[in-house]
Amino acid sequence: MALNRALEDLGIESDWIMQAIGENVMISDLKHNLVWMSPMARKLFTKMQSVTGVRAEQMENRSIAPYHRDFRRVSAILSDPGRLPHTGYVKLGDFHARLTANAIFDGHGRHMANVVVWRDITDEKRLENQIKDAYEKMQEEQAMSQKIVDDLAEIPQKISHLINAITDIAKQTNLVALNAAIEAARAGEQGRGFEIVAREVRSLSDQSTEAAHRVREAIEEVNTLVQGIIKLRED
Repeated sequence: MALNRALEDLGIESDWIMQAIGENVMISDLKHNLVWMSPMARKLFTKMQSVTGVRAEQMENRSIAPYHRDFRRVSAILSDPGRLPHTGYVKLGDFHARLTANAIFDGHGRHMANVVVWRDITDEKRLENQIKDAYEKMQEEQAMSQKIVDDLAEIPQKISHLINAITDIAKQTNLVALNAAIEAARAGEQGRGFEIVAREVRSLSDQSTEAAHRVREAIEEVNTLVQGIIKLRED
């Protein structure tokens, strides 16, 4: 190949330059046998040995087929230089990698082999998952806070209905007390005790009306606060 010829012209052995490659590089022939891997690739697959169950030295000069779930698809890609370069992703246990396969041609443009460069993206994937988890948690918290705000927005209306009912009862009680006082006055001396009771009932009715008015004012303050919170969320 051109690289080998250039190295030979410089008096440099190609094995030396290949060993110096600081990447996770693998080369396979057109029968998909692994013919070479860089020192970094050897270290990478040694680290993955507990997951793959295969030692790095066992992989060389053997087919790469056992390491792919859908090797028919992989073989079709690697056999067609028109589909290269190709980038894919691999997950083995907690290990994540991005790999890029490319074709190797001789001086006549003939497809002779394939080279695959592996990138260990385990840390990147871990960070991506952490960001995703944090985003999902934030979404859940936002949904929960929105529900709380929605529930708060309903409370003033519910209490307002209750206060209206209390006010109506107070008015009816006041009317009953007034009628009772009239009947007690007609009864004269015999109705004096009933008149006292009617007066107390009327006093309680007035107090209920006043309390309902104060509660209504408090509800309006709460409603103003809730509407302010809703506006802040919308902005």
